[in-house]
Amino acid sequence: MEAGSGTTLDMDAGTPPAEPEGGVPETPLTAKPTKPYLKKFIEPESDEELVGDLRQLYNVHESWRTLLSLPSCQKVMVSENAQKNMHIEVGLNVTQEFPWKQVTFKDLRDILFEELENVIDLMKLFKNFNQDNYVLIGFCPLLTEADEDPPEGDPFIFFSNPKDTKTAMGIIQNMEAFERWRMQRRLRKKPRRWVSQGTENEMTILVEHFKDEPIDVEIQSVYPIQEPKHLAFDYRMARDVRDGVIELLPNENIKFDNVTRRRITVSVQSAPALIHREQQTNPTFPSNAWSQYLYEIDEGDLELDETDVEEEEGKLPKPTSPVEPDEEVPVKPPPEMSEQIKLLLNTLDFNQIDSYRDDYLLISNKQVTQYTNQYLQEFICFANISKSNKRFVAGYDWYPRLSGLIAVSYAFSTPATINVATNQVDWVQQAVLQPNPVLMWSFADNLNYKLEFEAPIETTALTFCPFNGDLLLGGCKNGQVVIWDLQGRCERLDEEEYLTAAQAKYRTMIGDFLNWTIELDEDVVIAPATISPLENSPKGAITGFYWLGKQFYLNHFGKVYTDPDTRVQHKFFITCAFDGTVSFWNLEPSSKREKDKMRTRLLPKELTQSESPIKAQMVKPTYNLYFNEPLTGIIADTSVFSIRTPPPKMIMESPANYPTSLVPKNPPTLRQSMIVSTFYGHINRVEWLGMYTEADPKEIVNSSVQFAMVHDGPVVCVRKNPFYPELFVSIGRTVFALWKEDYPYSAIFWRKRPCDLTAVSWSETRPAVLYITRIDGILEAWDILARDDDACLIEILGGGIITGITEHRPSLPYKILGIGDYNSSIRMVKLPHSFDVPLDNELQKLMNYVLKEERRKIGIQAWEQKYYELNKDIIEAKREAEEDTRKEMERIEREEQLNSRKRQADAEEENAASSKPTAGLAYNERMAVLWDELNLNRMMTILMSRKQMDPEKLARETALQKEQLSYEAAKKESHVKLLSTLDSEINTIRSRILPAEVPDLQRSEMIQERIKHEMEMADTYEKVAEDSFEILNMFNEFKPIDYIEFLERGRQRRQLLDQSLGGNTDRLLWYQEKVKNMEIYECQFGYEFLYSNQPESERPSDVPAMAEALQSNTDTKSHTSE
Repeated sequence: MEAGSGTTLDMDAGTPPAEPEGGVPETPLTAKPTKPYLKKFIEPESDEELVGDLRQLYNVHESWRTLLSLPSCQKVMVSENAQKNMHIEVGLNVTQEFPWKQVTFKDLRDILFEELENVIDLMKLFKNFNQDNYVLIGFCPLLTEADEDPPEGDPFIFFSNPKDTKTAMGIIQNMEAFERWRMQRRLRKKPRRWVSQGTENEMTILVEHFKDEPIDVEIQSVYPIQEPKHLAFDYRMARDVRDGVIELLPNENIKFDNVTRRRITVSVQSAPALIHREQQTNPTFPSNAWSQYLYEIDEGDLELDETDVEEEEGKLPKPTSPVEPDEEVPVKPPPEMSEQIKLLLNTLDFNQIDSYRDDYLLISNKQVTQYTNQYLQEFICFANISKSNKRFVAGYDWYPRLSGLIAVSYAFSTPATINVATNQVDWVQQAVLQPNPVLMWSFADNLNYKLEFEAPIETTALTFCPFNGDLLLGGCKNGQVVIWDLQGRCERLDEEEYLTAAQAKYRTMIGDFLNWTIELDEDVVIAPATISPLENSPKGAITGFYWLGKQFYLNHFGKVYTDPDTRVQHKFFITCAFDGTVSFWNLEPSSKREKDKMRTRLLPKELTQSESPIKAQMVKPTYNLYFNEPLTGIIADTSVFSIRTPPPKMIMESPANYPTSLVPKNPPTLRQSMIVSTFYGHINRVEWLGMYTEADPKEIVNSSVQFAMVHDGPVVCVRKNPFYPELFVSIGRTVFALWKEDYPYSAIFWRKRPCDLTAVSWSETRPAVLYITRIDGILEAWDILARDDDACLIEILGGGIITGITEHRPSLPYKILGIGDYNSSIRMVKLPHSFDVPLDNELQKLMNYVLKEERRKIGIQAWEQKYYELNKDIIEAKREAEEDTRKEMERIEREEQLNSRKRQADAEEENAASSKPTAGLAYNERMAVLWDELNLNRMMTILMSRKQMDPEKLARETALQKEQLSYEAAKKESHVKLLSTLDSEINTIRSRILPAEVPDLQRSEMIQERIKHEMEMADTYEKVAEDSFEILNMFNEFKPIDYIEFLERGRQRRQLLDQSLGGNTDRLLWYQEKVKNMEIYECQFGYEFLYSNQPESERPSDVPAMAEALQSNTDTKSHTSE
């Protein structure tokens, strides 16, 4: 048990401790502390480190004093109606154990402020406060405990300053951690060190006693004395035997059905071989007890001279010196104990033995690496349901100048999501009335977003400019590019404005005059600086942004150039859209912008200091490429970036947001070629030449090289390796593949997963690690060098789709992975340490692995080519035969379709002729109807041309669907034909398998006659029963034997047999114990289904009968033993 201490913390969570007995009284909560109590609670490693007073570990009383003394802490009394409306009802929503709640400022203002008297002061405190932000409010009964007549309502406190709210949340987290530790410590007691009570002085069995005096001992033994055979024992170490453990695991797709065998009690007479053991001595005391004799020595025995004893033994006497009575006799040191005895004593100190202890270290000198299961730890979650409800995370990017800042856009659909056809959506109402949220979140605050970017339409992709971190680019659903200018707002997110009394008064007075205006928080809401023109932008949703190196630039004719002047920094980027357009953009200001600067130079500074330098800048594509399939990503000679972080000391000062900078890794050249992934499941390499014309700079490109078809659905994402740019990964439906740019013949490797894949991302610290998300909410981490057949880590993150994944580039203080899940929230999880620290020479190992696989596949390709050349005639003959067969099947199918269409057209003509309203009309009326039909076709053609729809493209895109519909119709027709002939085919097969039986009448008659003869010759049941009882009555030994005594004799014979053969009687003893305790019906023997018809109420009635039989059995047993 624990030693008593001067104080205890027996209190509810959130309530300060009472005054300790005999200790210093606590300071009242209303007293203002000298300094805030911001101590962080650290759980002790063991109970031995605890001090007597737990307040030295963490003081809850001082924490509450600090909370109540914060400058923006407001104390209010809330009525029951207001509690119900705000969902903070005492006892239901908040308690003394969990007193804290988050309430939106809108509910607090509309519900609570109306009941308070100081509503004007509170509104001034919440000036410029966003109504969608949350306010921390808590139930604090301590405010009215000392009042004899408390006011109406329950006491609550809340904080009006975000900084105080953040401080209060830190204190509350420490208090909750301390309370959880204290309750866990009270519920689970750990074993403590053994406290000696003096009993170890009596346990002397393990201590050797050396006696100098002769002792007479009487020993009885069996004659003749036999010496046992000498057995030599030695140590069997783990290193002496070559053994190991192998775990054979089945495939995860194989499901085994467990078949439980019925338990049947079977008697077994086999027993181990009988071994005779003999004992040499036969002591007079019981063998299972130990004894120690106390010998008494009289005073006369002490006068015996030691020289007499030594002379009798034939030894010379040794000179002895008299021992003075005052001289201290040296104490004999205790005998040295072995390591095993020390381990045993240390184990007995705690009065327990660990049955699961690993004894490998005691029997082996070799160290074994201990492996643990890796897991993801959730760090923080960003969500604002009021703005992102029923949306998915579409675009995301990290702020390049500060760590822990991420911009996220939300959309109703992404390339990885599945839209249900039954959901009816009003697209016009959704585009006009629904907001298009683009928010910036910070690790320093997980409750409220830091910045909000206004967007005219849904934003599907985001990226920060690596050369100017204040520029955020967004790709819209209609193909436009939006640019926001932050103007250094991220560096001022946590700054607070301090006003003098006169300034605060003046601001309040001005606010009273401007109450009729709409409040706009210009520091939080950022309007677009510029938007690309709709007529010059792509027509489909933007699916990706890619930045070119600062030394590359493109002219209006599509030609790529490299600038030899290193001082010039070009800002070119590439976008790909869902309509198949690849656009090259330039962020450099035009000459028109210089004229605008000259025009605004004469304006006052106050009118131009908040204006973005790129405002009114015309941003449009420099050059466009068009591909005939929807694009989801590109792989080109674009830049990849790494991060540069400050020293660890500066990071620890501000772990959430510390300054960083991007380091670009630019390719040496920019080729006029790129790899594109399409929504049709293709990966192609395209090349562009450029156009020498002043017309619309748009070039139509075709596939020059097509990569191998390995994906079974749309390719939704491709990502380039940041360490090995020639390597990229692609995901499509349920397959992900690893590719090398210059080897399109086959993927380096590809794997099929159990369900659809949604996003992929490479690690920023390890070249061979990538992360894949699935539609069922599972994250897979792949380490290619460790294993390439399956994922190294599979973590379930939820039951819904994951639409995005991104890794936080800095590694300190933790390696963070951002995941956009199905409920429009982006969650940050901490990665295991093994995915953060790179291996030795990992990049070179990855390159060797890729090159080895490439050489292997090239060898296979060469072998296939050689085999084809050796057997060209046979292969070509088979191919031609297959081609002819395919063409013949297509011809027959086309003829069948043509005939069916002709029959259908004839039937329609007949129906139209019979029901055509123009059949009996005059010539001019029939011509009017024909003119209307021609006019309708002409209007449809004009409408399609204005909608920029190509009839050939429409026919080409719908051909597959029409073919599928015709195939389904033919399939249904064939099913109907098969069902109509099913009965006849079943009868035919049945007649073949089951032939008609021909009865053998002669054999049946012989069997019937034999049975009739036997029945006539057999005796009746009464005659057989009478003869049996007569035979039994002739045995006289059955008369004096009772039935119970008969069973008891059989049981004793069985027991003697078991003892003589060495059988196992544990089951019998177990059965007797269960019957004695009346627990036999609680056991599951496996044949309970035989008694399923018996009602449960009848079973307990057998227990008294069982008990009476057991009692009679016991009496008989005792009688027999007597």
